Amino acid sequence: MQALGQGHIDAETYAQVLRRHHRLLAGFEEQLSDWLVTLVGSGWQYRRRVPALREDLRVLGQPVDAAVPPPPASSEAVRWGMLYVIEGSQLGGRVIARMLRKRQPGLAHALHYFELADEDPAGWRRFQAVLEQRLQSAAARADAIAGAQAMFAHFHTCLAAEARP
Repeated sequence: MQALGQGHIDAETYAQVLRRHHRLLAGFEEQLSDWLVTLVGSGWQYRRRVPALREDLRVLGQPVDAAVPPPPASSEAVRWGMLYVIEGSQLGGRVIARMLRKRQPGLAHALHYFELADEDPAGWRRFQAVLEQRLQSAAARADAIAGAQAMFAHFHTCLAAEARP
């Protein structure tokens, strides 16, 4: 991932990164779709990432791998913890897009996913405020931490391994 952030990545490796992100996020967005829609009422609007990933993969002439289901989400607090990881994963998107545009101009047409971070630069602070409102009890915070840890592990698994046919 360091090479990606520094723009030192070739088109094949970049496509692999996008496929892995797609597998992870498609599973998350599919399985938690109904819950994600309800977030508007809590003050947060989830921005779907899968359409941007699919567009980038299409532009690169790459296949879309099957979604990988996320870890089980036994409570709303667990889901908020999982979402914390998803939202936080966008933080470096602007830096990645800028570096790839500079060092790999041939990939400039396939940066929709990483450029999503440009749409709402203050979003992370707003998300944190909503998260604090939603997780007021110690039990809710503990569940959210468990959800975040499970999602971090899921990220690691999905980003470390190529899809198997």
